[in-house]
Amino acid sequence: MTTTRTPPARVSALRTLSIVLAFTAAVGLVFGTAGFSAMEADRGIEANVVDDEDAYLGYEMTIETETVNNSTTATAEAEYHNQFSGELTLDVTVEVDGQDRENASVTLTQGEAERIEVSESCSSGETVHFTFVATGNGSGVNVSLERSHSVTC
Repeated sequence: MTTTRTPPARVSALRTLSIVLAFTAAVGLVFGTAGFSAMEADRGIEANVVDDEDAYLGYEMTIETETVNNSTTATAEAEYHNQFSGELTLDVTVEVDGQDRENASVTLTQGEAERIEVSESCSSGETVHFTFVATGNGSGVNVSLERSHSVTC
């Protein structure tokens, strides 16, 4: 005759807990974890727009025409201001009616300014186009600025 013993209640609870944990681990292996592999987020951006003379690379333009003895000259003068916190090396190219006329390279400390002037002879009623292209580099700074101006003689 064989006798069967029923396990104590404590062993039965431990066995049930082991089975539940094994099942949970198997489900985790099959379906993955609660982690993620990709994320998407929307971020806002704020940009402050200021006038040229108040920008980090400040820019002011003066244009004048002068007629002497029936000969007219148009002059464009750009003044660049370094308003960054450090030194800025600035390369400026000036085109007059699409032709390179002036190239300048200057190093400006904080708060320093440089003027670049170009003159062109013209006839009465003629329009002269000046284009100033500036690129600057400094400690952690890269900046570029292109401005075009037209003068009628």
